[in-house]
Amino acid sequence: MRFELSGTLVVPSPLVITALANQTFDPSYYIDRGYTAFEVICIGGGGGAGGGIDTANTGTLARSFGGAGGGGGIQRVSGLLSGLPPSVPVVVGPGGTKGTDDSSNPASTTHGANGGPSTFNGTTCRASGGQGGRRVQVNSLTSSSLADGGAGGSGGSTTAGDGAAGGTAGIPTSTGPGTAGTSGADGTWDGVIGIGGGGGGGGVGKYPSGVVCVAATNGGRGAYNPSDLSAYAAGGVPGPDPASGAATITPGRGGGAKAALLSNAPTIYGSGGETGPGSSGVVVIRLTTG
Repeated sequence: MRFELSGTLVVPSPLVITALANQTFDPSYYIDRGYTAFEVICIGGGGGAGGGIDTANTGTLARSFGGAGGGGGIQRVSGLLSGLPPSVPVVVGPGGTKGTDDSSNPASTTHGANGGPSTFNGTTCRASGGQGGRRVQVNSLTSSSLADGGAGGSGGSTTAGDGAAGGTAGIPTSTGPGTAGTSGADGTWDGVIGIGGGGGGGGVGKYPSGVVCVAATNGGRGAYNPSDLSAYAAGGVPGPDPASGAATITPGRGGGAKAALLSNAPTIYGSGGETGPGSSGVVVIRLTTG
């Protein structure tokens, strides 16, 4: 038996949905419109910067920054819409908040908060947030503040800070330059799983001279692969403190990642906080006819 078909078959163009906040994805709505396949990228939120000491030209004269937050991880997954449940939860990881500063007492400072994980349908696609930067634990111009950077997050996980290692704070001297700490480690990217960069360690400056007692360190690169820069996000570099006048004592953030493979946009998500909160993650879904 032979059938002849008439009319026009309309094939929908690929559709990209960028979720910047928690929501519910309804596969049947898009199946009814002709879509059959999905591809999704999750990027976790960046960790917040650790709390520091700002003596404001009194006491020890120290201006000491907490470590920078680590960058969020990334995962990329594809599948059929028909294989998803009727209602798919989409969770977007927030950036971690900044730790508490104090004027003199290190015991009153707090670590930066971890970035939250981003997930699509729970375990179908997930990426953990970056760890918050470590707080200043010693108020001194000659001893390490221990304000290390937070570790990066990882794709395929919801445990914050399970990616690239954070950098370490150096040992200052009252006249500088001190003994340098280490930079945050770079994250990696294999096209499916990516790791956020580690945050840099905090530096120490001196009021009112602006002497850099020890410089902060660089943040690691997020989702770095020299042969595939599609998800790559640069880490941060040390910067100045306008209050004390000391240069290069604010730490470099850990790099997050881009969702450009699906969104065709260069926006970076999930970067760690340098002196403030980390940036939020994202979930990007691309729908096609297979």
